[in-house]
Amino acid sequence: MRSNSCFHSSAARQPDRRFSSAALLAAGLLLGPPAARAADPGAGGGEHGGEINLEAPVEPEQELAPWRGSEFSYRNVATVSGMDRSAELTWNPYWAMEFGFKFRWYFDEHWFAGARLEVTREVTEADDTTYAGEAWLQDLLLSGGGARFVTIPGVGIDLSADVTLTLPTSKVARARTLYLGIGPNVRLSRSWELGGDWQVGYHVRFNSYFHEATTAERETPLIPTCASSGAGCEAFVNTGVRNAQWRVQHGVDLSYQPLEWLGFSAAFEHIFDWLYPIEADDPRLSWENESPTDLRHASAFEVEATFAPIPALEIGIGYSTISPQLAPDSTYYNPFYNRYTTLYLDLRLEIEGLVDQLTEAFEGGAAT
Repeated sequence: MRSNSCFHSSAARQPDRRFSSAALLAAGLLLGPPAARAADPGAGGGEHGGEINLEAPVEPEQELAPWRGSEFSYRNVATVSGMDRSAELTWNPYWAMEFGFKFRWYFDEHWFAGARLEVTREVTEADDTTYAGEAWLQDLLLSGGGARFVTIPGVGIDLSADVTLTLPTSKVARARTLYLGIGPNVRLSRSWELGGDWQVGYHVRFNSYFHEATTAERETPLIPTCASSGAGCEAFVNTGVRNAQWRVQHGVDLSYQPLEWLGFSAAFEHIFDWLYPIEADDPRLSWENESPTDLRHASAFEVEATFAPIPALEIGIGYSTISPQLAPDSTYYNPFYNRYTTLYLDLRLEIEGLVDQLTEAFEGGAAT
């Protein structure tokens, strides 16, 4: 079962969430390991002749694949409220398909480098795309770090750490004039066995974002002739929506794998965004905020069940809520269920399992 990834969904209405096989590939996926060939009774004994060897053979340790954790994913995600026409004053359902590729390369048992890229296409009528059926490229994420490279003695707590770089390949990031995002992460986890494999973890990530401007911008100015004026186009380009300069997100997760092919996981995370401050003071305004207005809160919650019918394929069925803390009327959203709650179905092609199955199938065919 993969580690819990509560916040990778790039659904368009959430605040910040294909593999065509040829006949040979399909055969490799469906073929199991070859049946063991019967031993030749006349060939037994080897150099020991008829002597009986009472020592059990030592099985060599299986070498870990450097590309473990890499996968192709295909997700269908839909809002729960969109399934009920009477949930809100206006019926606005959301259903999208997400295609993702996650690549990871381990240099040894702990240290790795990776990348992740997703494409989202809304099936229902989109509110925020330029044309119908438009596919949205998400931001490219580059990461590097170490997985469980230190174990605290006595308590068995594993320490992991990584750094993620966010490159602005999405339209949203370009509208926010993002140059680069840097996010170091630290995670503590502990595993044990009790009727299966359990793992509980806590993580905290600090993100710093570098923008060209403190507010988001339009693609073209509201008044096209502003370039000929002496004041310029800045006032007609920016939207007034402030960008987040800093972000801190921390949360807990729990996973349980009772069987090799079955697993369950849950996670909850709280997110803090610090916006760029409003530096200009207008003497005409006498009203002042009693509390700071540069801080935004959000939360993310997810539960998931995973099934692995074959080593190369993992199926995930999940329930996810990623939402701001406050509704437009300043009331608090329920962090576990609100208008942003979605259901999703994932199909994940695990590269490590695919290579293992193809290798076993080809070696078995060559041996026969």
